[in-house]
Amino acid sequence: MKLYLSPNGRIAQPTYWQAVIILLVISVVLTVLSAYSSPFIGFLSILLIWPWIAVHVKRFHDAGKTGWLTVAMVVLAFIVSLIAGLILPPIFGVDMAGMQAEMQRDMEDMAASNDPAAMMAATMEHSRRIAQASLIPNILASVLSVGVVGIVMGLFKSDPNENQYGPPTV
Repeated sequence: MKLYLSPNGRIAQPTYWQAVIILLVISVVLTVLSAYSSPFIGFLSILLIWPWIAVHVKRFHDAGKTGWLTVAMVVLAFIVSLIAGLILPPIFGVDMAGMQAEMQRDMEDMAASNDPAAMMAATMEHSRRIAQASLIPNILASVLSVGVVGIVMGLFKSDPNENQYGPPTV
């Protein structure tokens, strides 16, 4: 657990990749569960932010670099995810704008009924349909983002000597 909870210390590249794969699998499982059960399950992904940061900080430490470079990786991941999120859904035939417009029309119709429970149910159903339709593009965007960040992280080689972050990794 220390691997995922503490940004202190160093980790070697193989340990980094093991941690990244585990975090990616958990993210994908949460995405699938969110699409097929409740969209609120997706909010559990927030709990993975710190483990992602801790793993990347340790990897930078292993290369003798400051953990603050993780901010650059977050920006890179965000940019890759944003671009993939714009490109992949249309490739898979997902009309996000059309689905959102349909949801908006239904919400406007429901607003006239003054039935908050019906509005919430309709919102949940539309959210579930959008999540299911965009499931594959979202998973691919996540994998692509993790892959690009991983390639960049691979450019940072382990410092073979003890550095300010600890002894060398084996």
